[in-house]
Amino acid sequence: MNRIPALYHSNSRYLNQTVIRRLNTLALRREDKSRWERRVALTPDDVSKLIKETGVKVYVQPCNKRVFSNEKYEQAGAVVQEDISIADVIMGIKEVPTKNLIPNKTHIFFSHTHKGQSYNMKMLQDILDKKIRLIDYELMTNEEKKRLVLFGTHAGYAGMIDGLHGLGLRLLGLGYNTSFMHIAMSHSYKSLDSALSSVKSVGESIATEGLPKDLGPMTFVFTGTGNVSNGAQEIFKHLPHEYIDAKDLKECTSTPHNYNNKKIYGCQVKLQDYLVHKNLGYFISKSDYYANPNEYECEFHTKIAPYTTMLIHGSYWDTRYPRLLTNEHLRAIQADPSNKNRLLAISDISCDINGALECLSHSTTIDDPFYYVDAVNNKEHKNDEGRGTQIMAVDILPTEIPLESSKHFSKSLYPFMNDLINGKIDQNSVLSRATIAKDGKLTDSHTDLYNLLPKSNNSISSLESRKDNKKILLLGSGFVAKPLVDYLSKQEDLSLIIEKKEN
Repeated sequence: MNRIPALYHSNSRYLNQTVIRRLNTLALRREDKSRWERRVALTPDDVSKLIKETGVKVYVQPCNKRVFSNEKYEQAGAVVQEDISIADVIMGIKEVPTKNLIPNKTHIFFSHTHKGQSYNMKMLQDILDKKIRLIDYELMTNEEKKRLVLFGTHAGYAGMIDGLHGLGLRLLGLGYNTSFMHIAMSHSYKSLDSALSSVKSVGESIATEGLPKDLGPMTFVFTGTGNVSNGAQEIFKHLPHEYIDAKDLKECTSTPHNYNNKKIYGCQVKLQDYLVHKNLGYFISKSDYYANPNEYECEFHTKIAPYTTMLIHGSYWDTRYPRLLTNEHLRAIQADPSNKNRLLAISDISCDINGALECLSHSTTIDDPFYYVDAVNNKEHKNDEGRGTQIMAVDILPTEIPLESSKHFSKSLYPFMNDLINGKIDQNSVLSRATIAKDGKLTDSHTDLYNLLPKSNNSISSLESRKDNKKILLLGSGFVAKPLVDYLSKQEDLSLIIEKKEN
C-alpha cells in the first residue's frame, strides 16, 4: 500500500493526486514565553491513544513545570529528550522564539499573526524564510467560522476569578472591606473546583451579610456571547445575583437606596444595546453591522458604561469595528461626579491592545495583573487607592487553571490528529483553513500580511519573480511506482502529480 496519502481532484477520466508524505514523528515543545505557562496541547492520555491508533513516534522536550510530568509522558509511550529536531510536526501553545523555529517542519501553535499583529511579524517572516508550515489553533474553525480548538471557556473562568480578586483590592483601596477579598488569583487554587468553592463561600457571605450600601447596586456587565463570556458568567452565577436588561441598567443604578445589597446584578449586553446606524439612529441587524461596520457608531459610553461597576469584556474586535470605549469616553465618565463607584474595574479577557477598549495600552502578567487608568489626568498607575479604573488584561489566563484547560484543549484537538499525522492537511478543511504559511509563502487567505512583514517589499517582489517548483507527472501508481514516489516526495523543489485512470 502506498504510504503517501492522496489529495484527489476530479478531472474527466483522471484523478490528480498531490502527494504529501506521512508525518511519522511528532514533538511537544517546552514552553518558554512565560514561566507561568504550564499548559499542554496533548495530554499523556491522548498521546498514548494517538501512538496506538497511528503508530506515530512522539517526542517530548523535558520540562518540570508542565501540569503533566515527564514521567507521565514516558508512561504514555513518548520519548522524553531535549532534541526534537527529528520530528516532522512540532506542537506548542504560545509563540516560538525565532531561534527555536526549525526549518522545513510543520509548527502548530497560537501565533497571533493573522490579524497582522506587529509584534509577531518578524517571527512570521522567519517562518517564511525557513519554509515552515504554520498551523494556528485560533484558525481551526468550521464552515461557519466557529472556533473548534480553543481555551476560551477556561479564559472566561480565570478572567472572572482574577477580576473578582482585583475588585476586592480596588474596593479595599477605596476604604471598603468586602467578601471579594477572600477570592484569590486563579493560579492560587489547586483546581478549578477549589476556586469554585471559594467563590461559592463568598457568595454565601454576600447573601448573609450583604455588601456596603454606599457602593450602590453592584452591576457586572458582560460583552460577547461566546465561550469566553459564557465561562465568565458560569463563575458569576455562583454569587447571589439577578440578571437585568441593558435598558434597565440606568434605572437600577439611579435608585441606590431601593435595592437589595445582598445580591449583585448581571447584564449581558448585545450589539443592539449599544450600536446605532449613523443615519437611521437604530440598530438594523447583526448581518448588516458585520457587512457595514463603518456605518454604525457605538453608544456604549452613554448607555452602558456609566451604570457599570465591573466590565467583563469577552467579545471579538478588529479594526473594522467601532471601539467599545475610547479614551475620551473614559475621561468623560471618570470626570462626572454622578458616576462615583462606576466603572471601578475592567477584566479585559479578550486582551486586544488599543482595541475595543482604547485604554488597554498593554497586556498584564500573572505576576503583576492590574494597573489603573486615570483618564482625567491622562496617566497610568498601580495605586489601589488612586483615581481611575482598574484594568486586568492577563493574556495567558487559561494557564492559571492548567489541568482542566489542557484536558479540554487536548480533547478538542484530538479529532484532527489522524489527518495531520497521515499528511492529509490540505484535504482536511479545518487544518487547511488554519494554515497561514507553507513552502515559504503565505496561503491565499493571508497574502495581505505581506505588506506588514519586515521584508515586505522584498517578499512581494520575490514572490512575483519566484519560479514555481518543478512539476513531475507520474503515470500510474502501482507497486512499481512506489519507490520512485517515496524518493520524489522528499525533494523540496519538486511537485509530484500522479495520474491514475479511473475504473
